[in-house]
Amino acid sequence: MDTNPPKSSSAAAPSHSDGVKLRERQFNDLVQFVSDRTGRKRINTKGQVRQSAWVRLFQLAWKPEHLELVSGMFPRWRDTGKSFRPVHAEMFARRCEELKCPLLALKVFGDHTKYGFGLNSLPAGRQLIHSLYGKYPLEKTMTAASLFGIYGLPAVGSDSVSCAMLYAACVRSGDPNARVVAESLKRPLTKQIVRTGAVKEPKDRLQRAQHHTKPTLWLAQAIRQIKTARGEQGLPSKPQFWQTESQAPPSDGLTAKVVESPS
Repeated sequence: MDTNPPKSSSAAAPSHSDGVKLRERQFNDLVQFVSDRTGRKRINTKGQVRQSAWVRLFQLAWKPEHLELVSGMFPRWRDTGKSFRPVHAEMFARRCEELKCPLLALKVFGDHTKYGFGLNSLPAGRQLIHSLYGKYPLEKTMTAASLFGIYGLPAVGSDSVSCAMLYAACVRSGDPNARVVAESLKRPLTKQIVRTGAVKEPKDRLQRAQHHTKPTLWLAQAIRQIKTARGEQGLPSKPQFWQTESQAPPSDGLTAKVVESPS
């Protein structure tokens, strides 16, 4: 029978300080529980660790040091004969971005031999690129993009969201070599935008906060950044960057058909 550590309960509503302490205790208890029951030599052979325990660890983590600690436990899961699922890659990439430590995610995904934790999900790959391309040197984003091929994900150029973010990172860098990469991404990005039609970017705050809408927001944001960067560098760009559904698709590949949903 699968076993998880008992959940703490309290009759009184906890204060913020009490809530942090409770979360810290729950995190530490679950770390201990997982550590004792994974690896080549298990300290405790009673009960098994569920796949959901890793998701719970990511959720309970509230500082980068927590995720660093959890990632150090990844090899124990492999040594137990288990493998991580796409949901784990997605949640880890997401929490690394939320806790402002995306370089940790890049390090872990980039060293499968050590961690045994693969970038086995396109949403996780998108999240990784998004966490890096706006705040870190271009080479970090390029490294993340290279992992798509290593892990058998669709090529970055075939995914409009990933392609647009990498394009934006390249065109903003001003580096001549990066500009060559950007130009190579322009055609596939154009084809995808024209083929898929209008990108409907929600304005409603609650809709925008939902995680499943993030790829649409990331795509729209990246395209705006591409236009701005090209304009600042004096590169060709049509004046009508945002197109409506009734307008003809762009001919230069630099504009996207975007229809904003009513608020």
